[in-house]
Amino acid sequence: MGIRSRRRIRNPAFDLSSRRRRLDSGRNDFVDHHDFPCSAGRTDWAALPRDVLWVILSLVPQADVLRGAGLVCASWRRLALNEPLLWRRIDLAADEDDEEDENPSAAWQAMARATVQRSAGRCESFRGRVNGKFLMFLAHRAPSLRSLHVTSRFNTPDGKFMRVLAKKLPMLEQLVLSDGLIEPDSLAALVDHCPRLQLLDADGCRTTYPISRTLRAGLESRIKDLRLPPATVNCRGMLLLGIRVPRTGRSRELPRPVRL
Repeated sequence: MGIRSRRRIRNPAFDLSSRRRRLDSGRNDFVDHHDFPCSAGRTDWAALPRDVLWVILSLVPQADVLRGAGLVCASWRRLALNEPLLWRRIDLAADEDDEEDENPSAAWQAMARATVQRSAGRCESFRGRVNGKFLMFLAHRAPSLRSLHVTSRFNTPDGKFMRVLAKKLPMLEQLVLSDGLIEPDSLAALVDHCPRLQLLDADGCRTTYPISRTLRAGLESRIKDLRLPPATVNCRGMLLLGIRVPRTGRSRELPRPVRL
């Protein structure tokens, strides 16, 4: 009678060493994501180089940087606060700007002021909603402003306001007014105090009084790309021009301008 051996016969299906050898031999055909030194869930975003962070934040809309992207960690916040070049060209335009009135909300004004303050006087371009108070703040804090694009409705108060504003922006080269009211004396202030102005687009605006031929000629001789508002007058302007207006049209509130 033979003696049965006590040595166990290993089942290849449950042999851990054989399974390990098979995995090692097929490692070139299969790559496990755990083999990478840093998986996506373990990336230390705060340890990224400053220039890499700058590129990342420059690709994020600036409104989102203020709302949350600049608060990811301490290093991101320092860069968003202390890097003026990140705010050299400010763009806070939104799709609903053309539907807003000329008085932006307090929250939006605070956000816009924060971007201008972070530019530390180096802001060269601004695009977004404005009102008179913010425009004066922008002109005071951004003397090197070269481009101003107003995306909301804005009615210039008077020629005196525009003269004060234009004197604070001697470097202005481009001005775009999407909607609102601008008077001929405000246009004259731009000619007198913005010698570098090369583009003036006010085609979406309107005027209470027609632009004189002298003023139009001065604008055309000084500004290369000029788009003036269409000629419009209201009842008050028609009275000054000697045109008889029906009594029903002489209300205290001026009616909407009529195209000539």
